Amino acid sequence: MGNEKLKRKEFLKSLAGLTTAEPGVETDGPPNEPDPLFKKYARRTLGPRKYTQRIVENPTQEDPGTTDRVGNVTSGLNPYAGPWTVWEATHLLRRVGFGVKKAELEALLALTPSAAVDAMLTLGAITNVSATPLNHYNNTAVDSGNILLGDSWTSNNLAYLAGSNDGTVNSYRQNSLVDWSWGLCINENTTIREKMTMFWYHFIPVNFDDVRGMQNNSSTMCHDYMKLLRTNALGNFKTLIKAIAKTPAMLVYLSNQYSTASVPNENFARELMELFTLGKVPTQNYTEPDIIAASKVFSGWRVPSFVAAYPFNPGFNSAYHNQTNKVFSSFFGNTTIANQAGANGANEFDLFFDMLFTYQQDTIAKYICRRLYRYFVYYDIDANVEANVIVPLAAFLVSNNWEMAPVVSKLFKSEHFYDVANKGVMIKSPVDFIAGTLRTLNINTTAVATTNPQIVNQYTIWQYFHSYAYTNLEQGYGLVPNVSGWKAYYQEPMFYQNWINSFSIQKRASLLTSFINGFTSGGLSIKVDAIAWVQQWPNATIQDPDLLIDIVIQYLLPVDLPAQYKTDTKIQTLLGGQVTNSYWTTAWNNYIANPTTANTNTVKTRLNSLLTTMLQLAEYQLM
Repeated sequence: MGNEKLKRKEFLKSLAGLTTAEPGVETDGPPNEPDPLFKKYARRTLGPRKYTQRIVENPTQEDPGTTDRVGNVTSGLNPYAGPWTVWEATHLLRRVGFGVKKAELEALLALTPSAAVDAMLTLGAITNVSATPLNHYNNTAVDSGNILLGDSWTSNNLAYLAGSNDGTVNSYRQNSLVDWSWGLCINENTTIREKMTMFWYHFIPVNFDDVRGMQNNSSTMCHDYMKLLRTNALGNFKTLIKAIAKTPAMLVYLSNQYSTASVPNENFARELMELFTLGKVPTQNYTEPDIIAASKVFSGWRVPSFVAAYPFNPGFNSAYHNQTNKVFSSFFGNTTIANQAGANGANEFDLFFDMLFTYQQDTIAKYICRRLYRYFVYYDIDANVEANVIVPLAAFLVSNNWEMAPVVSKLFKSEHFYDVANKGVMIKSPVDFIAGTLRTLNINTTAVATTNPQIVNQYTIWQYFHSYAYTNLEQGYGLVPNVSGWKAYYQEPMFYQNWINSFSIQKRASLLTSFINGFTSGGLSIKVDAIAWVQQWPNATIQDPDLLIDIVIQYLLPVDLPAQYKTDTKIQTLLGGQVTNSYWTTAWNNYIANPTTANTNTVKTRLNSLLTTMLQLAEYQLM
């Protein structure tokens, strides 16, 4: 499939079983013929990236002179010096955060492109949501750690007393962590914090369920792990990976906890090289004996108890440390880390990482930058991208002593990031899709007290979105399918297309319909208020259907649409099948002057029709 020229629109529509035009929009061809409009935006192919920019010389209604890409992309890391418009600012917001909110967009547009990136890379305190996950599952009881409803459990290990149900409470706490994490994404400020936390989690993951099945108090372990990633979201990579190696959740997940002096466990050492630092592509810069030697270095690092009072205090236990010299290959300068007896064996840990980052710094830096690129920019790293983006970005990472903030900043401020070839070409992850929709359309997800306390309802709402994403869209927060992370960011040749299949595309469409029609979760009506949403803009803009459609497109889609398509959509939605703008202007002005039920229903129906049309476009699945 890697060389098949399959257009995005056809790909999405074929998976969804769709062969007709979008709702309310006519096409010029027969029902089974691809929508002519999307020919302008279906420039992605499942194969090598080949682009240049050209304008059609003789525009027609079908081919209205929109920009096409048919050659190589040669843009690099030079600072972006192009126009700073809605299209560039929304591109930044969608890739670095979740969705596009009006206040956030206007704040970024008032800045320079460079200052806008700086603003999004500023990590402040968590606001809008509690600083930690909370007990939303039961009232105080001995076997729940005596944590009151609404209080934080994250600094409290369960005692697992005989006859207690602490295993159940631990499971509730894990759900609390997952649900709260969704709350962070949905209520995020204009910052990269949660998106970058998810990058690290996908890159160097632990599966919450697997950890829970292996040791007690997995909830506090997993919370500590995510807190480490969040705190170091833009921190130092070398510092982070060394901290991860000693983190209880990772010690359990990749089995270093069970390593012994005579039988060192190789899981963590293997994944550290293959997935977390060096990679295997384009070359493998380590050997099987290197993995074995590294596993001997790591033996002895473990958590003394998983039922003692919090915190866990992982440390080095020399009784479990392999007492031999650790010999590495020519990839590491044929280095031998001499065995250090007793407590001094802990020193081998730092010696190993110093060796790793000394002899393989270029390999590590390029690998990190490729992972960063595929997560935030695009999956296809051809020779041009490798030479113009990855190699210099990796050198920049090394020169900044493994600090991530300058590297991320340089990427997002580059001409390459804003290249038209990289706009509207990434299929949204389920979290991007759901959280971005909720945020962009200002859908209220703040619970109120009903028959349940407010906190119970709030976590029920967040749990709904997690369950929907995990069950229907194949992305569970804290539930990566394997230690490699989510396939969309590493598995060739499909990459992002892994998010879409015949089941998930239907469920995406169904959720969007539910947002328009409304549903109840946690005692709250989850529904788009189309009238309130458009009333963010001046009345003069709303009553002009052409201006209104332009606004809707800018907020919902990553690319503009041809004029004829806009006209057809306007007629079928805002104008109610008529052809004169006054049919919408009059309806809107009547509502403003006299918001009776009839007048309200008229504008609401037409606005919902417009939103439905735009949300069901294949372009809406892209960012």
